Amino acid sequence: MHKQTGIGRQFVRIGGRHVHYRYAGSGPVLMLLHQSPQNSRMWLSMIERFADRYTVIAPDTPGFGYSDPLPEQAPGIEHFANATLELADALGIERFALFGMHTGGLIGMHLAWIAPQRLLGLIIDGYALFNDAERARYTDRYLPPFVPSWDGAHLRWLWSRMREQLYFFPWCDPSAECAIRLPPYSAQGTHDAAMDILDVGDNYRSGYGAAFRYTQRQRVAELRCPTWLIYRNDDVLLSHRPRLPALPDNVLSIEEPDGVDGLHRRMDAILAGISEGAQREVSLHAREAEGWSRRIVATPVGEVALWLRPGSGAVVLHVHAPGQQPQRPHAAPDDARMQLAIELPGHGASSEVTLPLTAATMQAALQALCMQLAPAMPVVVHAHDAACAYVPALAGWLGERLQRVVLHRPWLLQGDERETFLQQLPDPRVHAAGGHMAEAWQWERERHLLWPWLPPSAAARRLLAAPDSAQVHANVVELLRLGQRMPALFRDAVVADLAAQILALQVPVQLIADDAQDHDGRIAALRTRLLMDA
Repeated sequence: MHKQTGIGRQFVRIGGRHVHYRYAGSGPVLMLLHQSPQNSRMWLSMIERFADRYTVIAPDTPGFGYSDPLPEQAPGIEHFANATLELADALGIERFALFGMHTGGLIGMHLAWIAPQRLLGLIIDGYALFNDAERARYTDRYLPPFVPSWDGAHLRWLWSRMREQLYFFPWCDPSAECAIRLPPYSAQGTHDAAMDILDVGDNYRSGYGAAFRYTQRQRVAELRCPTWLIYRNDDVLLSHRPRLPALPDNVLSIEEPDGVDGLHRRMDAILAGISEGAQREVSLHAREAEGWSRRIVATPVGEVALWLRPGSGAVVLHVHAPGQQPQRPHAAPDDARMQLAIELPGHGASSEVTLPLTAATMQAALQALCMQLAPAMPVVVHAHDAACAYVPALAGWLGERLQRVVLHRPWLLQGDERETFLQQLPDPRVHAAGGHMAEAWQWERERHLLWPWLPPSAAARRLLAAPDSAQVHANVVELLRLGQRMPALFRDAVVADLAAQILALQVPVQLIADDAQDHDGRIAALRTRLLMDA
């Protein structure tokens, strides 16, 4: 559980997809569906507000936040609605109240239309009724592809686009007719809004696109469950209220003059009236699954995400490179050992850990996973790049349980090289014009072109092909997640005496690196010394 809010997080596997959700409280179930392109983080205060009376569940809808996308190339609102029912089934929820905002409201409406027996009631904050001309305009211009470019120009576009959406609706039409009066984002607000899209990349278009393509909005007049359509005076969709068709008695349209506070007060009254006799016992904790599954584990340093594949005999612990995208793990099908692949604190779905990202934080997370998921089992460790620096301390803690260590491209630096590396890190402070994103991009791309622990020079040049822009982008997203915790992360992960520490390990050590990844032949030299000492 999150120590400050009491809000827990977990994944559930539905077929081949993993769905991430937040949860808190007890009592009748209230599910919250977010707008595009956000995720369940937007509901943190709302979860806290209602958790004293309800079991509040807020999923990341498919393709957003940490949830996997739907398999369809261009999923429709009906696919999102069916996926929401599949989530309820997977969690053992029979009936629930449903609240949705904007895209989440459309998903909720379609769900209520196809399965009214599952809902205690439906509350929608801003029911959208775009006309044909608006749908055509929004689909063509509102949702351009978001594809990483080699020069990082897509990040500049994203920064400007997120600011523009508070000046014009739609953001892509800067005419006086589309001007809106909303306070602009702060620099941090722009950064946070941009991160919602950076979480999911080009898939940001899926939720928006489904909403714009959905043409069966008149079905709101056919709903058979209790429904409330609430339009706040500060919502850009207030102008859609006059477009509503004639509604039956069980569907109420309400204009709310008091903003979010007024919306919440109305929800208090509505939910109190529809929750009598509702299901109250729901299990929202981790579920065992065959094959690879994603999971959240509570540790002394916060909630840590990982990939797990059950097995026996020993556990293989995979530790990705700090400051880089956690890779989905692979293991030979005939390898019967348990596989654990951590998403290091500060990265991926473990990014919400709030402690400083020191080596002590990393060790606490690694040790907690071993103790909780593989107690007493022998351990094989695979570590990558700068994460190799975490291995000696982990080996000391594991003791005789550690069978073998595999180090992929360890960073074997001298003292002055470590200092040069740290001095050349990108400035993580959020810049008013988004310059920190451009700086992170340049650093991440050029660390593949120049050894990042040498002063920039011809001698530092690595004569390699340019790195793949998609991978550079994925790593930049992680650097931006780390934010101002990035320098501390690297100060502890980049060490000057790693070769000596590796030689002191009392277990077999394998070094994996090709010549292009071996600065100054140091890995090859260390490999020779390990063979001589074996």
